[in-house]
Amino acid sequence: QDLIARAAPLVRAAAERGATEVLIYRFPNELCTDNGRAINNGEAGWEETLTGRPRSVFEFWRDHLRDKGYKLQAEIVEFPGGMPGDVGFILSWK
Repeated sequence: QDLIARAAPLVRAAAERGATEVLIYRFPNELCTDNGRAINNGEAGWEETLTGRPRSVFEFWRDHLRDKGYKLQAEIVEFPGGMPGDVGFILSWK
């Protein structure tokens, strides 16, 4: 999958710097059925609001990376005009 090809160097470089997390994917909140409300509020089940490519990225993490100890967090990464904007997926390890 091309996400892995793009994310692997980011993860490797972050780990070499001593970091334990990296932003691996960023997308418009419109790709959530609730425009990112559940993510912004930290609600359980936020992953059910994902559509399209973000849902595929989440499913790849769930199916291939979670059991290897990687964690995935979603958060709103910008607030244009005070409103939730883009969502970021942060991959972490420790």
